[in-house]
Amino acid sequence: MTVLTQTMILFILILIGFIIKKKNVISDQMIKDLSGLILNVTLPFMMITAMNYSFSLEMLNNSVLTFIYGAISYGIVIIIAIIFNKVFKPDEPQKGVYSFLIVFPNTGFMGFPILKAMFGDIGIFYGAIYNLLFNLLTWTLGVKYMTAHNAIEDKTNSGLKNFINPGIISVFIGLLVFISPVKLPNIIYSPLKLLGDTTTPLAMLVAGAMLADIKISEVLSNKKLYILAVIRLLIAPISMILIFSVFKVPDIVKGVLVTLTGMPSAVNTAIFATKYNSDSKLASQGVFITTLLNMLTAPLIIYLLTL
Repeated sequence: MTVLTQTMILFILILIGFIIKKKNVISDQMIKDLSGLILNVTLPFMMITAMNYSFSLEMLNNSVLTFIYGAISYGIVIIIAIIFNKVFKPDEPQKGVYSFLIVFPNTGFMGFPILKAMFGDIGIFYGAIYNLLFNLLTWTLGVKYMTAHNAIEDKTNSGLKNFINPGIISVFIGLLVFISPVKLPNIIYSPLKLLGDTTTPLAMLVAGAMLADIKISEVLSNKKLYILAVIRLLIAPISMILIFSVFKVPDIVKGVLVTLTGMPSAVNTAIFATKYNSDSKLASQGVFITTLLNMLTAPLIIYLLTL
């Protein structure tokens, strides 16, 4: 019931974002600007302040486990994406978009607000470790997915420069804060925390606004998207639950990883598709259907986890 309540709260915020975009209270440019604000400012600050913990070997061990099992979860969905494309044989650039939708969950806009609601700052702490994998993979494998149809663009956008982004930097700053005996002074911590706390409402409003321009009839006519949604929202997290039934790991690590693995497709799918001239329309449709159905599947997955 707690998870269902929190999910409904977030759904209401998404609905408000949907309505205010339909009513033209906010523009496309404002959505783009707010997305940049979230990804480059508020979310990094949320992660840094959430990692302002006193160092302990238990948390270090849990962080290592989060990274290892997070890598396993990505390995599973990457294999599933390959199988999906082998079965349905979509052409490029749709093939790359489907792969991106399957592999990358919406950690920033959906995952972190839900972790915050369920576990508090400690959930964000371990979520930041998982997000390190997300950033590493989106700027390597994700870029490959979106540029596979354009060999010149693929070559142009590969390189170490892509790793220098606020998401990666904030995790490393947070880790330094965690292992350092000196913690952030209140005069610095408080304003960063205030900004970080705006991530949840802003992210939900943006997620809702991004869905407002989608033609539902086109989404409903694409049967592949239904199968993709089942993979992203059910098969991926249930696979992790099955793994955790064999290998014993701390409950907090289980909770964080299963929650994030069961998130809808990343909003970055549409952002990257636009940036690299891929099929942004299909990307937006995939984000829409998985986000919508996540309202039903998220409480179910957490319930299965508690069993």
